[in-house]
Amino acid sequence: MRVTLSLFLAAGLAAIAQPTLAETLSFTLDNQTPNMIVQFHATPADGGTRTELLKKKGLYGGQSRKLTIADGSDACVYKIRAVFEDDSFYDVRDEIDFCENDTYTLAD
Repeated sequence: MRVTLSLFLAAGLAAIAQPTLAETLSFTLDNQTPNMIVQFHATPADGGTRTELLKKKGLYGGQSRKLTIADGSDACVYKIRAVFEDDSFYDVRDEIDFCENDTYTLAD
C-alpha cells in the first residue's frame, strides 16, 4: 500500500510541475473604418490581463494587419477594444473566438 501511495503522489506532483500549454493566436485585423486605430486591446473573456496588440503601430482605415495574441493564456474567446487616433474607442459587444475566426473586421 505504501509503494502505491508513493507512486500516486509522485505522479500527481509530476502533473503539477508540467507547464500549462499556452495558446498563441494569430488573426488579421481589417480596419474598414475611415479612422486610424492606434491601440487594439484583447482581454480573455473569462478574465485576465488586457494585452495591447498593435504595439504602437497604427492601422489606417482601409488597411489590415496580422496580429498575434501571445498573452500566456490558453483562452480562445476575448473581449476587444479599438482606440482611435482621436482617443475615441469602440468596445466590441460580442466576445470573439479567435480559435474559430482568423479575421476580424471593424467597420462603421
